[in-house]
Amino acid sequence: MGHTPRIVSDVMTQTVVSVGREARFKEIVETMEQWKVSALPVLEGEGRVIGVVSEADLLPKEEFREFDPDRLEQLRRLDDTRKAGALTAGELMSTPALTVNADATL
Repeated sequence: MGHTPRIVSDVMTQTVVSVGREARFKEIVETMEQWKVSALPVLEGEGRVIGVVSEADLLPKEEFREFDPDRLEQLRRLDDTRKAGALTAGELMSTPALTVNADATL
């Protein structure tokens, strides 16, 4: 019985929605809601992926909205503290973005 390995294009989303580095927090949230996705690639120049903004990247802003961490907590959670103050995709994104070709095997 022959087995053909599945490739990335078999399981990937065909229509990709993205944002630019300067996209604002509200635009990112609205785009995720509109397209029902949990993450967006951040593009620069001629479509080069420079990072990814996911729901997890947005959570610190919501968490710290109602919680004022003391200095020790801020130091312990530097990355979350930084993201809580972020305004744009460039400040929120996880980077570097790891990418693969559509014909790569799973």
